[in-house]
Formats: sequence, C-alpha cells, structure tokens
Amino acid sequence: MIQSSRCRILNDRPEQAGKYVLYWMQQSQRTRCNHALEAAIRKANQLKLPVVVCFGLMDDYPDANSRHYTFLLYGLRDVAKA
Repeated sequence: MIQSSRCRILNDRPEQAGKYVLYWMQQSQRTRCNHALEAAIRKANQLKLPVVVCFGLMDDYPDANSRHYTFLLYGLRDVAKA
C-alpha cells in the first residue's frame, strides 16, 4: 500500500489518452520496495496500459566507482527482467 502523501499531482491538466505509462527511474533501481514504480503500475493497470521504464545512465555520477556502477547495473537488470 502506498501512502497518499508519497504521490502528488504536478499539474491540473486532464489526463490524455496514451499508449503507455512512463516511469522515469532515477534513484531506486529495483522492483521491490519501490513505491514510485508501484504507483506507476497501479495507474497503468487502471488505464489498461503497459508501463515503460526509462533510466538515464550516465558515466559521471559524483563519487561513483566501479562498485557503484556494478550495483546499479544489477538493479537495472532485475528491473528489465520484471
């Protein structure tokens, strides 16, 4: 269950018909215990649409090293499999 305080509407425009629900993944590269992804899936199910996950991988994260990138890529691999 996702707390309503975790979700917010960013504009007052009416929803438009689309082909998918976009989930812009930025911080939690995982499928479990990911409240934002759960919210996107719930919305997609309500609209009977697929979820498309987008993650912008950069090679210059501040203070990141090869261990950070390995952890990040394993998480993204799990997301891709889900």
